[in-house]
Amino acid sequence: MLSSAALAATRRVLTSTGAAAPLRQSVVLTARALVLRPAAPSLRLISTSAPLRAAASKATKSKSTKSSTKKPASKKTAKPKAKKPAKKKAVKKAVKKKVAVKKPKKAPKKKVLTDEQKDRLEIRRLRQMALLKGPTLLPETAWNVFMIDNIRGGEGSLVDKVKALAISFKNLPESERERMTAVGQSNRIANQEAKKKWIESYPPEAIHAANLARRRLARKTDKSKVYLIHDERIPQRTGSGFTFFIKEHFSENVGSPKDAMRSLSERWKTLSSEEKAPYLKRAADIAEVSGAQLKELREKGTKYWKEKLAAPKE
Repeated sequence: MLSSAALAATRRVLTSTGAAAPLRQSVVLTARALVLRPAAPSLRLISTSAPLRAAASKATKSKSTKSSTKKPASKKTAKPKAKKPAKKKAVKKAVKKKVAVKKPKKAPKKKVLTDEQKDRLEIRRLRQMALLKGPTLLPETAWNVFMIDNIRGGEGSLVDKVKALAISFKNLPESERERMTAVGQSNRIANQEAKKKWIESYPPEAIHAANLARRRLARKTDKSKVYLIHDERIPQRTGSGFTFFIKEHFSENVGSPKDAMRSLSERWKTLSSEEKAPYLKRAADIAEVSGAQLKELREKGTKYWKEKLAAPKE
């Protein structure tokens, strides 16, 4: 920092040399700035910094023009690097897992059935095999036609209704009875066709097994009458030699069928073994053929109903 003595010296120098007024003013301002710098450090030297900035800007412009004129350096093409061989993965050895041995499950204990329970199950199975529920049939007699047409009306119990209808049926005119008789005959023909279609909807072995089930069911339930299903596809049993003897000589007898059977039975007993031999041989030959056929049907019928009863109901 210049002292007051230094400032006075500079003034003398400037006045003695005869410098220009502008130069003197700049020097004075510079000296004052140096004196006042400690008090105001943010003041800048205006007279001296302006020429310096102008020179610096010219230098930067010249450098930028030089750098723009230079050609860009050619890029070197990078050579592809050689791929390193891939390392082989270490193959892990398969470790065998120990299979847990399952313990066999204990079979559930079968429930022991009593004889009564076994009979019930047997009867239930026979009823399913017997095909007891056949086709719906129409009334075939005049009385049945009249009763079905009028049973729904009236009051009282069913027995009272039937008694009242019986009295009304007796008092019907003859023309009305004839009309109902004709309706019953047409219904009979329709029933025969319905039965035939129903029977043919099952294989012959199923019908044969159904007839066997009906016989067994009648024995178990103590029924005297057995209603069998007549199927022409099933070979009929031929019977004995006495059956062929009756067929051959039945027309020779005069009188009622009961008297004819009695007389033929007495004649059969009086025949010798040689006279009976032709009838017995004919029965044996036919029985051999029909017996083989019936045996095959029985085996097929057993298999059919076994699969049928085991299948789930739809």
